[in-house]
Amino acid sequence: MLTQSNLYKSAQTLVDIQLSYAQSGRSMSDAALCGAKDFIEWQHYPSKDLVDEASGYEFYYHSHAVDQMPDGEHGHFHVIKRRPGQFHHLIGVALDQQGLPVRLFTTNQWVTGEQLVNSELVIQFLQSFEMNIKGRMAPVTKWLSALIGLFMPEIEMLVQKRDEKIAKLGVELGDLEAALHSKEQHVLTECRIDLMARLSTYLSVVNS
Repeated sequence: MLTQSNLYKSAQTLVDIQLSYAQSGRSMSDAALCGAKDFIEWQHYPSKDLVDEASGYEFYYHSHAVDQMPDGEHGHFHVIKRRPGQFHHLIGVALDQQGLPVRLFTTNQWVTGEQLVNSELVIQFLQSFEMNIKGRMAPVTKWLSALIGLFMPEIEMLVQKRDEKIAKLGVELGDLEAALHSKEQHVLTECRIDLMARLSTYLSVVNS
């Protein structure tokens, strides 16, 4: 449950982790590359994705070809939930060139090859998102978990509207499967986010 206390903790976690990276001359986008010297389009970072076998959650960071990336964006995370024999894409989180999160988005089924499930289940998975990761990617995992908590209202809205758009496309194309595999439909829903404004909202309330 997203209480004010939990939101404050998420905000403080984000600040602490980003400041820690900044003090070492790195951004979140640098940290997401998992120590790689080169950032190669389409390649996953880490190379085999970051997976928590116990919880079934995983994520990876990558970018598309330059002409397919929104202006000013560096790359994006794909957050995934695995279950026996299938996986589900939960949310995408795009970072700008400074390593700040600027956009949240959902994708069509064909993009990741997932097994699409309804918004209620996706939201349930996101609300329970937690990965037990050790090593250099542990702070990135904590940062991503805190970000999901801090922007849960926007994420819930995007996932619900994703279902609405898929249903509408199914009617327009005459078939749900045609909608899910339509290459003309890549990103289904998206919204811009302002991390600094959100942090200010929750941290100022407690410190005032």
